[in-house]
Amino acid sequence: MSAQSPLLTYRFATSPSPLQASTPETASQGRINVTVTTGQDDVYCDWIQIAVPKNSPAGGAYFTDTPDFSTDDDEWALASLAQVSGKHLGLKNDDDEYYRAIFRYSGDDTDPISGTVHFGVSGPLSTITGTLDYHITEHSDTSSDPEDYTARRQVVPLPVTAPVLYLHAFLARDDDSATAPKTRFSSDSSPYLSWESNGSNFRLYDGDGTIVYEGPDTFYSVDAGSLTADTTYTLEASFASGSGEGGNDFEPVYQYSTLSLTVTDPTLSALTVRGNVEAESTLDVRGSTTVGADLTVRSSLTVQNAASVGWDLTVNGSTYAQRSLSVNGDLNAASSVYARSDLTVSGTLHANGDLNANSTLNAYGQVNAVSDYYVRIRELRGPSGEKLSINSNLEVLSGCSVKTAEDIWIKGYKVFSNNDTVSLWNKHYQGYFYATMFVDDNRRQVAVWEPGNDVNSAQWTLSFDS
Repeated sequence: MSAQSPLLTYRFATSPSPLQASTPETASQGRINVTVTTGQDDVYCDWIQIAVPKNSPAGGAYFTDTPDFSTDDDEWALASLAQVSGKHLGLKNDDDEYYRAIFRYSGDDTDPISGTVHFGVSGPLSTITGTLDYHITEHSDTSSDPEDYTARRQVVPLPVTAPVLYLHAFLARDDDSATAPKTRFSSDSSPYLSWESNGSNFRLYDGDGTIVYEGPDTFYSVDAGSLTADTTYTLEASFASGSGEGGNDFEPVYQYSTLSLTVTDPTLSALTVRGNVEAESTLDVRGSTTVGADLTVRSSLTVQNAASVGWDLTVNGSTYAQRSLSVNGDLNAASSVYARSDLTVSGTLHANGDLNANSTLNAYGQVNAVSDYYVRIRELRGPSGEKLSINSNLEVLSGCSVKTAEDIWIKGYKVFSNNDTVSLWNKHYQGYFYATMFVDDNRRQVAVWEPGNDVNSAQWTLSFDS
């Protein structure tokens, strides 16, 4: 009497596909996943047995070491794992040996099996090609009475081909214990890179084309702090080491894969942006920064070199440029602005905090300095030596003086200076004051010259007290 076929449906997937035999130098890892589903009829099942060959029955492929058995459903627990003979599987040849795993169902046995469950087997394969027999036995029935359950068997031959170089599953994780792949990391992290391949030698290149790893391992940890900007890694796999130079001009066969990692806090040597730039937090640039449109920074802006913004620059914190800062639109800074070299603003400059420029400060639009305290200016000049106009009252505080290198004029009239020569006109007698020729007791008389002529004796020199 032949064995009854399973009531559940089994669908297979392998990696690589098809499975590949190992080489004498490199073990090939094979992974077999089976998806178990139900049909239209109710099926009751309390255990499923999976077995794969440990040696070479009838010259077929097999696993050279105990494989890993797994499932994705908590209701199906791995109850036992053992090495058994073919007799335990109902086979006639007792010399054949198998790795056998039994998964038991822990759910409600009064309900039929529902949903989908996956079982996996993975491990190193032998160097033999051909087929690998995958044995399935389910203990099931269409009745819920366990007394009616029957062991139903199925053998699925899976092809195993000669080894062909493959490279896939090039992924990054937080560390070697993390399960979820990711591509976004901080600059101080140490991403763990891993890949699947049957190659014997690997080279890992960073974005600059520098080899950061070479060897047989299928993993690599990036040094913490070395990932400073977005980087695309290129992985090269081959069956042979070396560059293929010398000898008989042997050239290895290569497989390549790339993996791009994004850095959430990159360090840039230069940044050129044609559109808008908006930073939710601090923007720290080590080199020059050129932005073709608006630049908005929610926190501070620090540029270690020159910074140029095509349109408006808005910074909610402080702005620091190690060299020149050029803004073709409005500059709005909620805190201090510091430019070690030239600061050029073509539009309006608004600084609610300190504004420091150790060199030339050029603003081709309006500059408003509004403060309840004071604005310090060391030297004030008009544009290109032209007149400087003040359209408000000017008050010099007590204890302060006003000094000019040239004359002072008020309402079109020159203010007298020390040693100026003047003539004094007496409005009542219509004549100039002058010193007479008569001396009385060493005192010379002062009189009004009625003819009114401005003679030499009517010239007086102002002398200010020191």
